[in-house]
Amino acid sequence: MRRSYTAVVGLVLAAALVACGSAGTGGGAGGDESSNGAVVIRDGDRELARFDLAALQTLQQVDVDTPQSAGDQVQTGPTIRSVLDKAGVADVSVLRVEGRDPAQTLSATDLAARPILAVTNRGTVKLAGADLPTNRWVRDVTALVANP
Repeated sequence: MRRSYTAVVGLVLAAALVACGSAGTGGGAGGDESSNGAVVIRDGDRELARFDLAALQTLQQVDVDTPQSAGDQVQTGPTIRSVLDKAGVADVSVLRVEGRDPAQTLSATDLAARPILAVTNRGTVKLAGADLPTNRWVRDVTALVANP
């Protein structure tokens, strides 16, 4: 009887660990950030902040006309610059945007064009912008890496 009780407890603990691992914060493309809208802000290798969808929505939302989009012609969300400012990133020479699509590198000039993290109908965010061609948009953004 004691042996079966120990086995059951072991199975329950193993199942709990697996559940905790799959419900964690994940990391990088394909991690849990892509399913819950969380975006990690890093300066090089150092993590500075983590914003879930609710936190991103507390930042000032801007509407950006995107006639190049095959879908919504207006995207809404916080500017990348406002997210970086909130995370305490002051100087950015280059920014890498990581997510489900291939990562994109934005220059200071690209950032001056005010790209945004547009909130999607699926509860994630995507890189979008009026002056950013759709082939540079990144869906399900998981990280903004300043000065990679």
